[in-house]
Amino acid sequence: MFDSGGGGSGNGLVAVAGLVESKRALACAEYRQIRAIGAFHAARVAAEASGSVGIPGESAANEVSLALGMSEGRVWFAITLCEDLENRLPLTNTAFSVGELDLAQVRTIHNLLQNLSDEKARIVEAALFARGPIDGLPPRRLGDRLRRLVARYDRDGFAERSARAKEQRYISVKQCDDGMAFLSGELPSLDAATIWNRLKEMAIGDVCAGDERSMPQRHADALVALADGSGRLTCGCGRNDCATAIPAAGKRGPLVQIVVSDGSIGGAFGSGSFGAGFGASAGAGAGAGASAPGGSSAAIPSVGFLPGVGPLDPETVREAIAHSATQRIHVSAVDPVEPAPGIAALRYRIPRALADRIRARDGVCRFPHCPVPASSCDIDHTVPFDHANPSEGGWTEEANLACLCRRHHRWKTEGRMTVRQLGDGLLRWTMPDGQVYDTEPDSPTFWAAGA
Repeated sequence: MFDSGGGGSGNGLVAVAGLVESKRALACAEYRQIRAIGAFHAARVAAEASGSVGIPGESAANEVSLALGMSEGRVWFAITLCEDLENRLPLTNTAFSVGELDLAQVRTIHNLLQNLSDEKARIVEAALFARGPIDGLPPRRLGDRLRRLVARYDRDGFAERSARAKEQRYISVKQCDDGMAFLSGELPSLDAATIWNRLKEMAIGDVCAGDERSMPQRHADALVALADGSGRLTCGCGRNDCATAIPAAGKRGPLVQIVVSDGSIGGAFGSGSFGAGFGASAGAGAGAGASAPGGSSAAIPSVGFLPGVGPLDPETVREAIAHSATQRIHVSAVDPVEPAPGIAALRYRIPRALADRIRARDGVCRFPHCPVPASSCDIDHTVPFDHANPSEGGWTEEANLACLCRRHHRWKTEGRMTVRQLGDGLLRWTMPDGQVYDTEPDSPTFWAAGA
């Protein structure tokens, strides 16, 4: 059935056999990496068990992440998977070690059995392998089979886990490229069905046949319509006599921070007309053709910047100013560093305008590879503030401040690694093993310069 159509030469069969062997080799390599990461973590836990470290082995994932260029989440998955294979899933461990199962299949088994007791996990695993070879099952079909086995062999546990899972419902947003974001979450099945059914109703019933948007586009727009207060999907046909047209309801938008440089401020809001920390409520920002401060005609900046995300296209900037509560941060593209006044530098409390400026400069946590947005970070004095004698150092000024998420702030305070400012917002981190990493600000001046 693998005939390539080349006169029965068997080339297709050879090609498929080669693909199978390459998959096996890759799976074996993945297994060795998983076990190596797990062994590194176990060794670090053993070494730190008798020390003063709060949580032995906590920093191991971070060290591996920096060394391999992997996210900490991926490293922690490798650590927990290694422990699971060694202690709870012997059949899966054996099949993975020889390449009969690849990482995607093993991940499916691990995820669906991780909440079972050790005894139940082994029972379900044995039942799974007893049904025959599973190496040819894609993860989705493998998962379906496992769910049926879990429901059969752990009925009481299934009910208990369902109740606990409802307690952990959540929605999250992950920023993507090109001004897009990924919305995901876990909800009780009935709640998810309620939302999905409502979106389908709006996608069909709120618009006429002249709306050229695809159904997925309508579903996405309907979700936003539910959240922004309008409650109804606006038809995209563009006709004034559309039978489904209704008066536009007032929309509410999020609080966004738009960072623009001198070049874009000049025409849009009047150069130098506002400083760091300038706030505007919804609809208060200058729109296309609106009057700028001082009476000059205003235009939308050609480039905006959302810290932690990146550049924003003009249309998105226009939407943010028109429908969102906005906070505009003035960042000079010529001289981005303005020393804090001497009296403020000798106080531990960071002025609001300076805090806004630091968050706009950094964008994210300044620890290597950490993606936590600056808006969710602490602002740390790189050289600790000297409360006993402030004039001696650790001043509250831009050259000594950086955004750190709560976890990495704690690590720095505990002395797990050292950091120093190199100027222009550059930080140099030295890890316990002597490795050095430099981090740059997620700087809006780069994106806004010349806008």
